[in-house]
Amino acid sequence: VAGVEEDFSTSLERLRNEVQQAKAIPEESARETALLSALKNCRKCLEDAEEAKVIATRRVTAAKEVYENAAQALSGYTPLNSRVAGIGNSSNKRAKIEKMPRVSVAQLAEDASYPTNTLYLPPRYTQGGSMDEGLVSNFRDSFYRQLTGGAVQSAADLDGFVPPPTNANLKSKAQLKEWIYIAEHWATGVDGLDAGQFRAKHKTWYSRMKPVTYKLGRRTGIHIRETDDGTKYLCRHSKDGSKSIIYLEIGQVFDALFEMHVMELGHRGRDATKNLADERYANLPDAQIRAFLDACPACAARRTARAFS
Repeated sequence: VAGVEEDFSTSLERLRNEVQQAKAIPEESARETALLSALKNCRKCLEDAEEAKVIATRRVTAAKEVYENAAQALSGYTPLNSRVAGIGNSSNKRAKIEKMPRVSVAQLAEDASYPTNTLYLPPRYTQGGSMDEGLVSNFRDSFYRQLTGGAVQSAADLDGFVPPPTNANLKSKAQLKEWIYIAEHWATGVDGLDAGQFRAKHKTWYSRMKPVTYKLGRRTGIHIRETDDGTKYLCRHSKDGSKSIIYLEIGQVFDALFEMHVMELGHRGRDATKNLADERYANLPDAQIRAFLDACPACAARRTARAFS
């Protein structure tokens, strides 16, 4: 390919020189003859380039067919044409995870290792940060109204709310339970399905997870962590691969953000909250953090004070 490109560049440079030399001929008749000859050569070069383009297109098409054939053999792999892009109490703020997953997607990779760091399991806050129970309750309701686009009017309605399946970062407890089930059996299959059949059945799950886990079972991959009481949590590895970070269900999102933004960071801005969230949790994108900061009464009061100062 490099040789063909080099030959084409040489031919193009020769044609440029030929045209320039023809234009420099002082005698009109001789100049026109030379330009006509150069034009014919340019036309030939253009036809050759167009033919090469057709051949290249055919090669790309053939290569894609071979690729898709190989991809189909790995059930659940996203085809080229499809590509673009539990709550505790405040007295038990941290639940140390000691058991390793029995079966997980990470087992697909021979070099996979399981982090043993403590997972951040947010407690449920009813007050804190100079906010009483009524203010925190209203804050919680306002946040979830904004987060769900009005589909949920209060936090009490969350049990009946099912986030859209296409939203990879906002999940109900039942949806996360299903994801844990899929991740647990991804390497083995279950219910009479072998691994290939099971992956084919859940290939949509694989495609949705790819934006945050482009290599299942490797450093950014999905895996399961389990507490001493047998509770299982869906996790992925942090960006540097050193620890597990947990997927939160929708009911935990407010408390996780409240703990970081209000209790620990003292109402610092979006960047500080986002940086800390990325160290602890797998599914707190900018949109959720902005919704929380917009609903925060202390931040709203501070914005109002600045506006009138």
